[in-house]
Amino acid sequence: MFSNNHSYLRVVLLSGLAVVAGAGSALAQGPGCRGLLLSTSEDFFMQDTEDQDGNRVVSDGDLLAFDAGSGGTTICRRNRELLAAFDIPRIDFGLDAVAAVDRQREILVFSTELDDPKRRFTAGDLIFTTGLVIPNQVLTQRFDLAHDIGLDAVSLLGGEREWRQFMEKFGGMSREEMLRQRREVLGFLEEAKMDILFSTEGTAPSVEQPRFIDGDLLSAVSGTIFRANSALLPALPAGIPSRGVDWGLDAYTFGEGLQSRGAMELFSTEIVGEAEGPFTDGDALGVGPVVVAKNFELLKSLTPATFDLGLDALHMDAAEFTCAPPSITRISNVYVSEIDGQGLATTGATTDRPFGGVIRVQGAMPLAVECPQLANFEFRVELDEGGGFPGIGDPNTLTIPAGWLRQLDGNPSPSITDCVTSIANPRTPYQPDAMGWFNLADYRRFDECGEDESVAVWNSSGRATNVEAGDPPVTVRFRLVMREVGAPGYYSVSAPVRVRLDNNNYALPATKDTPLTGDMSMTFGVASGSDASVTDCDITAGSADVILNLLGRARDQHFWYYSLRWSGGDAVGWRSITPSVDAVFDNDATDRAEISLGGTVPGNSTTVLLSEFNLTQAHQDATGGTPPIECGYVVELRAHDRTIAGSFNAGNNSFGTTHRWNAYPLAFCFQPG
Repeated sequence: MFSNNHSYLRVVLLSGLAVVAGAGSALAQGPGCRGLLLSTSEDFFMQDTEDQDGNRVVSDGDLLAFDAGSGGTTICRRNRELLAAFDIPRIDFGLDAVAAVDRQREILVFSTELDDPKRRFTAGDLIFTTGLVIPNQVLTQRFDLAHDIGLDAVSLLGGEREWRQFMEKFGGMSREEMLRQRREVLGFLEEAKMDILFSTEGTAPSVEQPRFIDGDLLSAVSGTIFRANSALLPALPAGIPSRGVDWGLDAYTFGEGLQSRGAMELFSTEIVGEAEGPFTDGDALGVGPVVVAKNFELLKSLTPATFDLGLDALHMDAAEFTCAPPSITRISNVYVSEIDGQGLATTGATTDRPFGGVIRVQGAMPLAVECPQLANFEFRVELDEGGGFPGIGDPNTLTIPAGWLRQLDGNPSPSITDCVTSIANPRTPYQPDAMGWFNLADYRRFDECGEDESVAVWNSSGRATNVEAGDPPVTVRFRLVMREVGAPGYYSVSAPVRVRLDNNNYALPATKDTPLTGDMSMTFGVASGSDASVTDCDITAGSADVILNLLGRARDQHFWYYSLRWSGGDAVGWRSITPSVDAVFDNDATDRAEISLGGTVPGNSTTVLLSEFNLTQAHQDATGGTPPIECGYVVELRAHDRTIAGSFNAGNNSFGTTHRWNAYPLAFCFQPG
């Protein structure tokens, strides 16, 4: 989530990519600098066109402008033009970040890839085209850093008037004077409700215990993470050390959605990856990630010899907005980064896990400090069961359980320990309106009592299918949408999350007569070396140990493992016959069945050797040497599947998950020889 104390954010209005709502929104930009501003990570040569100055080389320090309306890209400013205030010879210093102070793009702020030889700026400083330089240590002072850690992305909060006042106050200072006045600089920004959002080229203070990583967007004023890498990329294992990978943040700006016409953030990463689809470090991404514009689209009119040339800077013109867009983070406690494109969970060592029962949708929702007008917004989780998501004016197909109660926060400023179920903090109904919308303020009224982050729970139990009988697998999609209350259009739409369902458990045979049927079955046979007389109901000992062959099968589309146990005689409790047989790890055991991800092999056989069972030896081991006695015995086959099956107690607002299994027992009498 966002973690800042600002009362507003910015929506970027991308000319040609989005329709700008309201009057007075036309951009007054000069020719060649309209639309999305960007820079590449690599130099390239324009094969079929050239700049107005006759130069076909585009450097990684040149500022480009992409007009989505025409699909064309032009050179907005050459690197030397950006640095004109410093009177530097023809040296390209690169361009790592950019933002505009005014809508005419006359005054730009940016960072370079190289230090100035005269030390007037470094690659970590924020540079104004007017010549003003904000040193990197000024930006990071509230993070307690004393060294230059680089600058990879930048975005400004505050209006043009406030930024011109800032430049008037500090514009005559040298870099050294700005360092001495660092507290006054941030004090001015804080008082004027301005901020500089940025990412760095390094992680601090260490990778093992980071305060922030170079994929996080930071707030200079508050000294906090404004937007975490994990929040920008919830579908990926983003974040170290807890989630696994620092994807970096090469560029960042606020935007309005390409299709939804809602608020969107636009950014690029430092490395390539795959979520809803593959992306590169040259693509412009939205939260998820989802690809908003491929590198090819951004650069095609400049005719480079190849694409995926990186994306180091992004900027779109901005207006104020009041809420950050939410996103889905987990499904039934599984991070969306651990759900593959088929909708199967890949958690831990066990892969291909579908979902069943009640499915819990969890999300990152706007906080009150980020969205002071909470009551002006409403949200819902929408469900696509194969026919598409509902229209904004249609009832939601995802039904919320009746009787859902959440604990109300009755204290204006409580700690979690203050939140007990009492008259002051009762459990109250938590239900949407007739169209499935929850008010955002209602959602937030429960948070300080330590409530979980459920945004919806849905009972999928009615969606059953028999894939082994030829039915197609059932896959659904969820998305989290938000709008202003009653508005005819969405404010934001999250990336959809695909989920595979499995609500069929193992089928047992109707009777225990042969031939055996069902997904699970078992019968007894006599193992080599035993002269016992064996049926499924009676076993009579011979002269040697009673050794049984446990024959049968355990089959399921999402088979996980089977286990065997026994009880009876004067042995107390259940006892394992063999260790659990896991489809991933225990497929090479010679004393039990060969198995696949679908179960015992061969799949159509009902007489697979599940295991040998020496009843005589097992009973003696369990009782300290006593041989089997004439008393009721049971051998039980349990088959487990990989489904993450959820359950929900609406009255207690509690959710739990478990894996499913079914049991096939055989009871028999023992006759001593």
